[in-house]
Amino acid sequence: MKGWDGLVSSALLGTDRRPAHFEELPEHIHERLGGGGLLDAAALATVYKRAGRKPLRELEPIAAAPGEDRPLPRPVAIRRLAAMLGGFQTSALGEWLRTADAHGWGVPPEHLPALADYARHRAEYRPLVIAAAGRRARWLADLNPEWRYLHAAVAESNDPELWTHGNAIQRRTWLRTLRSQDPDAAREALAEVWPTESAATRADFLGLLADSLSLQDEDFLEAALDDRSREVRRGAARLLARIPGSQYGERMIERLHSHLVESQGVLAVDLPKRLSQSMERDGIDSQNPEGIGKRAWWFLQIVANTPLSAMDLAWLQTPVEGCAPDILQAAWTEAAIREGSAEWARALLRSEASTGDRSPAELLRLLPADEWARAVDVLRKTVDVTELVGGLPVPWPDSLANMILDQLAKVGSNRAWARLASTAARAVPPDVLNHPITREATGEEDTWRRRLVETLTFRREMYEELS
Repeated sequence: MKGWDGLVSSALLGTDRRPAHFEELPEHIHERLGGGGLLDAAALATVYKRAGRKPLRELEPIAAAPGEDRPLPRPVAIRRLAAMLGGFQTSALGEWLRTADAHGWGVPPEHLPALADYARHRAEYRPLVIAAAGRRARWLADLNPEWRYLHAAVAESNDPELWTHGNAIQRRTWLRTLRSQDPDAAREALAEVWPTESAATRADFLGLLADSLSLQDEDFLEAALDDRSREVRRGAARLLARIPGSQYGERMIERLHSHLVESQGVLAVDLPKRLSQSMERDGIDSQNPEGIGKRAWWFLQIVANTPLSAMDLAWLQTPVEGCAPDILQAAWTEAAIREGSAEWARALLRSEASTGDRSPAELLRLLPADEWARAVDVLRKTVDVTELVGGLPVPWPDSLANMILDQLAKVGSNRAWARLASTAARAVPPDVLNHPITREATGEEDTWRRRLVETLTFRREMYEELS
């Protein structure tokens, strides 16, 4: 606005050094100023800036949003949603959305913008918000560039136009959807555009092939091992290591046998002396992390990427020569997680093997859920319980949830249990939310116990309202 900068300068420097020139102000302000001074002029100018604007003309109104395609839950459930969006018990928001979706409930349109904002930087919430928005997702995506992730809602189709002309989100969603429906067609579509995509896009799209991996993908992934991008090469190697019967697996088995031999009840290890070009091509990282030598690091990666079928569970109890047993145990842990082997996970946990950079919880989650409680009961003698259960999928099975809540009910107000209580508050399944701990009295000093009870009660009421 004309004249405004002059008022600011006069206020900062003082009217002695920079006299105010009111004649520079718009005519309507000048007329109403009369004999007023600098502050009067600033007040009038501020109101003028905020409200003295001519109405915009020749604007096209926003098209109406599509109608609601789901019924709304009871008002009490909607009020609880509003409270979470307002900052109260917000960590239960995803659970509310999943439960509402499972029961066929929609979300009131006035709450959709707040949900879209909430999920902007929280990728795990985006599918939930897309489902909640329903037919309004694309309409919302066009209103705000920061909600463009909602475009994924319209890419759940086989329209090839989305693959050739869609934005990044639509293309990614289209490829992921096709991969789940026709794995071969998805791979062929990716191969067709592969040479023209950027390295970042190639690496991103390559990761989508992790679903429905098979030997049919081997030739494409083998070619990707020679990609000019390091991330693409490593991604291809990780995928090939997961394909049973692949040439990649055979190469790793051959390397394993050249560096590890079982002889007279001992595992004799001959660490690699150099990193060959073929090893690098197969994704063996040359740069060793701190705390492990280069040769041991190369060997660990060979074992970790070798099919478990080429190794024997009895090796867990076999003496090792030539390297620290921890190296092999960490490698077997990596291999068990890669293959999702409950058998190896169970054996590694029972032998209290070193898990390297991995958490024991990553092995625990490979076991059937009905084994978790028994395993935690044994492992908590040597491993922190919070670390064990904190990495498990939620909700926990009833047996584990009851065991943890029973334990928390016995420990008084000891602050050492606060982290476990915080984890359990969100992980307990609906059938255990009415645990006896929620009916026990808590004192003012029992901060974590009070929060645990409040959260369990909040979640129980939430499920009742959405039922």
